[in-house]
Amino acid sequence: MYLLFIARQGENKMYISRRDFIKQSAVAAVASGVATGAFAEETAFDPKNYEALRRQLRAYYPDECHGEVKDPLQKQSYEKIKAQMYAWAKANPDYDALDARQASYKAIAEHYVPFLFEESPFYFESGVNGGWGGNRPARLVKKLCYHFYKDKSLVPDEAFATLRNRTAGRFLLCCGPFVDEIHHVPPIRVVLEKGFGGIRNEVAQAIEKCPKNDEFGRRELETALLGLDTIREIQLSFAKEAKRRLAAGNLTPQARRNFARIADSAQRCPWEPPKTFYEGLNTLWFIREVLGYVDGLSIFSLGRPDAWLIDLYKADIAAGRLTKAEAADLVARFLITADEHHDKNIPVNSYDDHEMEIPITLGGCDRAGKPLYNELTRLFFDAHLQTDCVFPKLHCRISKDSPQEYLSKIGDMLMKGHAVFALFSDDLHIRLFVKDGYPIEEAREYIGGGCWDGHIDSVMDSDVANYISVVRILELSIYRDPKVEEAAKVQIESFDEAASFEEVHKILYGNFIRFFRNVISQYTRYGRQFAKIAPNPVYTMCLKGGIESRRDTTDGGVPARPRFITLGFLGNVVDSLLAINSVCFEKKICTLKEFLAAVRSNWAGERGQQLRAAAMAAPYWGDGSDASCGEMAWWIRNIYDDIDGFETDQGCKYCLAIYIYREFMYWGNKTRATPDGRRDGDRLAQGFSPSEYRCKEGVTTVLNSIASLPHDCLRASNANLTFDKSAMSADTFAAVFRVYAKKCGHLLQPNCNSVEELIDAQKHPERHQNIIVKVCGFSARFVSLSKRWQDEVIARHRLM
Repeated sequence: MYLLFIARQGENKMYISRRDFIKQSAVAAVASGVATGAFAEETAFDPKNYEALRRQLRAYYPDECHGEVKDPLQKQSYEKIKAQMYAWAKANPDYDALDARQASYKAIAEHYVPFLFEESPFYFESGVNGGWGGNRPARLVKKLCYHFYKDKSLVPDEAFATLRNRTAGRFLLCCGPFVDEIHHVPPIRVVLEKGFGGIRNEVAQAIEKCPKNDEFGRRELETALLGLDTIREIQLSFAKEAKRRLAAGNLTPQARRNFARIADSAQRCPWEPPKTFYEGLNTLWFIREVLGYVDGLSIFSLGRPDAWLIDLYKADIAAGRLTKAEAADLVARFLITADEHHDKNIPVNSYDDHEMEIPITLGGCDRAGKPLYNELTRLFFDAHLQTDCVFPKLHCRISKDSPQEYLSKIGDMLMKGHAVFALFSDDLHIRLFVKDGYPIEEAREYIGGGCWDGHIDSVMDSDVANYISVVRILELSIYRDPKVEEAAKVQIESFDEAASFEEVHKILYGNFIRFFRNVISQYTRYGRQFAKIAPNPVYTMCLKGGIESRRDTTDGGVPARPRFITLGFLGNVVDSLLAINSVCFEKKICTLKEFLAAVRSNWAGERGQQLRAAAMAAPYWGDGSDASCGEMAWWIRNIYDDIDGFETDQGCKYCLAIYIYREFMYWGNKTRATPDGRRDGDRLAQGFSPSEYRCKEGVTTVLNSIASLPHDCLRASNANLTFDKSAMSADTFAAVFRVYAKKCGHLLQPNCNSVEELIDAQKHPERHQNIIVKVCGFSARFVSLSKRWQDEVIARHRLM
């Protein structure tokens, strides 16, 4: 019988059996009024009811989610906006970025084309997938202003060249020029509360009070005002289009009902706050799409519908405006809309296939701290599972106090092969938000954005897509390459001549932290120049502090704009150091030079294989040993201390994170053999997950390892763990989730399957269409993965 851990208290690990653990969890659940395993009766969803909707969505959306929609009117609209923008720029050669943004708002308002689906009651579609795909008119501002970098000497050519070389050389990834320009959190709560019209009124009042000597601030506000008026025109265009379609006739009863509802609602909402559950759901989609369209943002969330729309839902039910069956149908159509943004049969092979950045956040707690699991939560779960959706991603907040039914429901869906979850720990996230100075009521409203970051909606505008590869510095420390080092401006000292492990350790850490500090100093020096290229006035005014500052969120206008820097592949570095210490200095099987020679040979020959076996026998991250836990903790604490005091270009803090996207495969394919036993081209470790080549432990040991770390030094982390289906149950998962939330980290991404099941799916895909696996920050149907990705998922270590 495998064991689950309760906690690590000081140096003492505490264990009880799985049976006792589940029993204790059940007792706690009953005490809180929730019976263990007693799922509320599921709402039934018949997928056949949504076949017509799926056909209409597929006929509109591109096959690959980042492409252009298939409606020719959308492309024509973009071309008209583009022509008007370029004509304006030619006639006004002395423009700046705010001028260009104003011109774009005017062109958008004039040429916007709405699109409605007969089978959908929702109105929001602009053809840009929340800014992640399609023709994005607002991005024309960046195209028109990008030459300012050079013409106005905003950033030296040498700095751009270095950034390009570092990116091409697998040292780092930054989703923009010195800033992450594409990942943004939608301001949903403020729009639900005030509507875009209420925000517009506050901006108008701020213009009247704007100091006369702040001409730039006045222009920022006036530009935002114009953008908000453009949003109003976009909203009204949907009402107009719905009326036109009704007048044209020849509609099904479903289409007539949908268009009548849109014609009425789009006159008001979301310019005014939503008054019904239906309007609330539509507002979530509308915000995501419209800000991608007018400000050129890439928005990655649909908020917390079970927390923020529950009062509207209850009021509708009580007043007889909505039946529970009608509410369920709305939820299903809401989810299916996300699921059809791409063709799920296209193989996952390249970098961003099947990645649409459409998550919703469920569960957690309310503003008062009470665990949240309600009728809407269950409704979203049931609809997602029974309509067989992959998207939207389900970002579920969990805690030690989560209702047993809620956690077991997630476990039950995993047992059914529906691995679409990213599980955020409330116990850690809320505490760290409060530590950073956010009011606890705001902290409790955080959402999961993108793949794995926690953000406070309507408050934060985080800069998150910044990866730095620790293992790349290790690689260069072994395989010196002066040409690459010069191009990337990285200073590397070799540790070949090191006489002790301490010396190896000191040299490698020095190589890394020297590079790391240089990278973030470049980000700080040049990041703010992006404000002169592509400001986001409407978005800024929707965020806390934006109106008061009269400065764009790209220009220090929002107090809460932390920057996350993720430490890539730290597990491989820890394992490599432990192997060097064990083989060369503790057991003295060979000299350091001989060992490094074996690594450089890709472990060739009999001696190379012997030394690789010795390396694989050394302690490794995830084995629960003091050596591995201590080494991982040492790196986290020291990096945290060594960047303490560094401020971002926005005057905020740099926050450490440990997670990784598909780079664990793509960068791994190009990474040469490392001292941990990896061979040339082998994949690298994901986040806090142990290396797949080393791990042979059970769930207890791996979770104890993660629990031992100084998580207060991090703002985000991820463990992508696969559990063996034969050893798990819904309630066992619930026990694991409860412990993970209390002790283990920011985020857990669980898979549950068996090797035999997946191999059979490779041979007979028609039998296994419903198996969904969590690949890294995204999920996909296993049968849609390319062969190399299927093999990678099959080869993962399964915890028991």
